[in-house]
Amino acid sequence: MKKCFLVALLFCFQFSFSQNTDLLKSVLKQLKIKESEINQELFTQKVLPYDKGKSVFVIAKYASEVSVDYFVLDAYILVIDNATGKIINKFIEPNAWTSDAVMLSSITIDTGLYILNKTTRAFGVRVDYTGSSRPNPYSESELSLYIANKNSLKQVLKNYTISRSNGEWDTNCAGEFEDNISTIDIDKIMTNNFYNIIIKTKTVNTKNIPTNDDCIAKESIKRKTSKLIFNGKEYK
Repeated sequence: MKKCFLVALLFCFQFSFSQNTDLLKSVLKQLKIKESEINQELFTQKVLPYDKGKSVFVIAKYASEVSVDYFVLDAYILVIDNATGKIINKFIEPNAWTSDAVMLSSITIDTGLYILNKTTRAFGVRVDYTGSSRPNPYSESELSLYIANKNSLKQVLKNYTISRSNGEWDTNCAGEFEDNISTIDIDKIMTNNFYNIIIKTKTVNTKNIPTNDDCIAKESIKRKTSKLIFNGKEYK
């Protein structure tokens, strides 16, 4: 019984992978982009949980020559029909992302409860960056929000830093670090027909002090609440 279940699970995985590959090929054909022109490691897709006949595709197309530690990417943010592969909505931003000493490490689709009014729900795209320096560690996550607008997508929040960590240390113990992480809530108050966005940020400052054969960490925590307001075009 267990063996049959595993076989069935493997079949479903292979079918899903094949279907996703076919959808990507169909989308690239519509965009007139070759597979060799995209960064396939950063490609991501997700079925919209509130509209399961549609998926979000995020395609990162090379906009420059690629080297080991530097490249620039055009962003293709798409909503597609899962049955036909047809592009329903799209947003294209040339030279949207750069990967250099601070490496673009991953892109994920965020389908949280970004309900901006009674008829409008946004989805998010998170872009994660990681620094390459061990003595000066760095990481950052940026969030952009998109809503459907006829045949296109409208970016209503651009590259908002949702988390950031940085520091400087001797790679053994002594050093100072700062970690910022924000959470998002939707306000009950509207501006220009869109709910305000409440940002709650927690900042942790850590100081490592070598003591005898030990390493003592001293932390201080601060909390801050702010709001993003829709100005008629985007959240600021």
